[in-house]
Amino acid sequence: MKPLLGGCACGQVRYQCSENPLVQFICHCRDCQHSSGSAFMAFVFVPRDRLTYLSGDLHYYDVEANSGRALRRQFCRACGSPISAYWPGAPMVELLTVASLDDQSIFSPTHELWMSRAESWHPVHPGTTKLPEGPDEELVRGPVRAYFAARES
Repeated sequence: MKPLLGGCACGQVRYQCSENPLVQFICHCRDCQHSSGSAFMAFVFVPRDRLTYLSGDLHYYDVEANSGRALRRQFCRACGSPISAYWPGAPMVELLTVASLDDQSIFSPTHELWMSRAESWHPVHPGTTKLPEGPDEELVRGPVRAYFAARES
């Protein structure tokens, strides 16, 4: 596997991840809409301990996500490009924005979250599992737990 590489629009923030994405999804929650400036935000989950920021200065802001959990959104301090997000209460994974990936062709979403908040004028991806609210325990969090369990054995 070649590393995932990415960064911001101005090039100051650069990162690499040595693991394949654990989960790939599209989120239609209102907070993701605000953060992306669009109808949704696309993410890949990666293990934080396999993610390295090579350059740049990330800034962040904390929000209460639709799930009620605290979420830290990170972006380039210079150009404002959204880079990632993570839950401070569960910091083992980081959600990289697909827009920040150098090679976005690796994105193959399996789920669309918060369909109850999706805009009716925006088409949805035909091959995804649609969830009316946030992540389903088995469908989204299961692969993350399985990955870390396999690493421990």
